[in-house]
Amino acid sequence: MPLIQTSRGETDVVGNFSRKATGLVRQANASDVFIYNVNFINIAIGVAFMILFMPTDAYPGVNMYGSTIFCFLAVLSCSLVYAMFASAMPRSGGEYVYVSRSLSPVWGFVANWNYTIWSFLYIGVPAAFLGKYGVSALCRSLGVYFQAPELVRIGDWFTSPLGVFLSGAVLILVYMALFSIGINAYMRLQLYLFMIASAGLVAILAVFATYHGSMVEAFNHYMFTLTGNPDTYHAIMQMAGDGSPGDGGFSWHSTLSAMTWPFTVLGFSIASAYIGGEIKGANRAQLIGMPGSLIYSTLWILVIVWAVLHVAGLPFLRALDSANLQSLKIGFTPTFAELAAMLTNNLFLILLIGIGFLLWTFAWMPIYILTTTRNLMAWALDGLAPAKLADVSDRTHAPVWSIGVSGLLGLILLYVYAYDPTFATIAGFFGQVFTFILTSIAAVAFPFRQKEMFEASPVNWRIGRVPLLSILGAVSILGLVLIEWAFLNDPNSGISFANPTMLLINVGVFLSGFIYYAIVRWIRSRQGIDLGLVFQEIPPE
Repeated sequence: MPLIQTSRGETDVVGNFSRKATGLVRQANASDVFIYNVNFINIAIGVAFMILFMPTDAYPGVNMYGSTIFCFLAVLSCSLVYAMFASAMPRSGGEYVYVSRSLSPVWGFVANWNYTIWSFLYIGVPAAFLGKYGVSALCRSLGVYFQAPELVRIGDWFTSPLGVFLSGAVLILVYMALFSIGINAYMRLQLYLFMIASAGLVAILAVFATYHGSMVEAFNHYMFTLTGNPDTYHAIMQMAGDGSPGDGGFSWHSTLSAMTWPFTVLGFSIASAYIGGEIKGANRAQLIGMPGSLIYSTLWILVIVWAVLHVAGLPFLRALDSANLQSLKIGFTPTFAELAAMLTNNLFLILLIGIGFLLWTFAWMPIYILTTTRNLMAWALDGLAPAKLADVSDRTHAPVWSIGVSGLLGLILLYVYAYDPTFATIAGFFGQVFTFILTSIAAVAFPFRQKEMFEASPVNWRIGRVPLLSILGAVSILGLVLIEWAFLNDPNSGISFANPTMLLINVGVFLSGFIYYAIVRWIRSRQGIDLGLVFQEIPPE
């Protein structure tokens, strides 16, 4: 059996297959992990989606608080499953490591392939949000405050396809350069940006909670500068008509099917699982950082939704959605942050709200780049992708080739998003739940199929004789099936049996992982390499 000296001076023996250590260094601490996961959940984008899309005719009788709480309960066990796996196997690659060691190599790869393919898409989407929702709204708010039409026109440019693409492209390139320096530099920047973005949330909450004026007057004053209409508020209300969806009372169906919107953020408290090999004290950090970020973000979302509804009112939010704003010379639908900026004449608060929300718009993007690069590295180290993708700089400890591939794909998908309106979809989240379900199944099996590894882990807890991880895995499966039901029953999710295009795409992405794995395994077998031997133990650091 051959011995191989790794890039970090360690010897690794895996049958007749030589696997190098990653070269990554543990640099992130518990607070970094918490902020990292809160950023990936993205409180502000979650509230924006909920305020923009839930008070509509599609969800008569919806209770936004109920949808949020039910979603939280549905995904909490999944968050705990990932946190416990990340403690038991503190390596980068997320479910690629967990599922392959608990079930089989092919299921581990397919689960991770599925999540990674959709993650490439969601590098481009939040990069587009920077110009489309962040810079444009800030420019409008400042343009109204200073009575400067040129600022409004600049904001409008950032909503154009060219403005969306160029602003997003610059953002992706900046973060590619930052990640090439090393993850520690990103963690430092993340802390400062998170503090400003959080201060923006506090400012939004304070403005809504303390506002005692007339929402009608504030909205009309703001819009008059943009449209010349002195009573835009009532024009919107009249255009929306007398329909009042939901006046018939609470609807379980609407409340549960609308869980898709809080799920777009609350379903993703597991980001730090993919950088597990770069976290110091992973046992404690992951167990706090994942479920802790989920609880923290849920509370923030509930409070801000209350504040917005308290001032703006559900009928007006419904009217904003249903009215033809273009006919009123309004080329945008204001987010909750822009509504807050309308309610104050304090320049400092306007700047804090605008800049804070701007920083939330793209918070997903750098984390998706990190996720995809670490997954590509894990595949390459196990012989499932070109070896170059596993190369790590000796100086910065950064996987420069993987960063390049992820960034390039992100730029391509950003361009598609910017110029193709049909590309804007949450349907990919439905597909990512396939991965979470597989990981939950692996959690049920892990204590029994890898008994020695489980017993040696810091999460070998039991309730009676039953491993807690197995219990959480079973509960997580039930919660995730409920989320998939919501997607299939939500008329705005793009996923349905009646119009199965996106459903088939999701299934196709998942199944393509089996095809890729079979081809690579066949190629490796012809080279005399048995990939199955790689997965008999957890990968080295």
